[in-house]
Amino acid sequence: MTGVDVAEPADAREGLARVRRYGIKEVFPTLQGEGAQAGTPAVFLRFAGCNLGLEVCPWCDTDWARADHVIDADGTLQLVEGAAVEGFGSERPGLLVVVTGGEPSLQFDAPLSVALRARGYRIAMESNGSRPVDRTLVDWLTISPKQPDFIQREGDELKLLFMGGSTPGLTPDVETVRRITADTEFAHYFLQPVDLPGRGPNYAEVIQAVMELGPPWRLSVQTHKVTGIR
Repeated sequence: MTGVDVAEPADAREGLARVRRYGIKEVFPTLQGEGAQAGTPAVFLRFAGCNLGLEVCPWCDTDWARADHVIDADGTLQLVEGAAVEGFGSERPGLLVVVTGGEPSLQFDAPLSVALRARGYRIAMESNGSRPVDRTLVDWLTISPKQPDFIQREGDELKLLFMGGSTPGLTPDVETVRRITADTEFAHYFLQPVDLPGRGPNYAEVIQAVMELGPPWRLSVQTHKVTGIR
């Protein structure tokens, strides 16, 4: 599910702009668990809906299909504020809001970006890169591609799940990693383990791959799973 646009009844709101509503799965306070900003206090704003789905990402461990909230920008801000107060006591200046999904680029837009920044938040987006992202809307862009021909090929960090020999997928070996990222431009490059049901993360394969790749590649550990936080 993605956000839907609804209009007020003409006899009540005639002439006013249509009101954008967003399909949101959940909003919660935590620490960022992955990548270059691991350990950073953050409010996660998870949008419902994805343009890829389980056919492309059968290992996906995120419940993104159904929106628990279909609300406008003001309602979204209230959810974010509530999470910030719950987790950190207040809407602290510079607090990170991680817009994720699903695929957040399907819904996240300029009005919501402006509204969040007006409240003092920094905005990070985690996207699958299958759609172009307007980088003026965010302060940090993470691309985690699930297909070799991903479109958004520059940003702050690139994060690849490394399949190795553990499971079929995008990155079976180091040469494939080099090939699909050859013409990209990111400040940080990460390989991340795949957390396999009943087997756990394939750490050994990923460590060996990072050592073979060398700089600028680094290992990304899902610290939220290691520490047991959400």
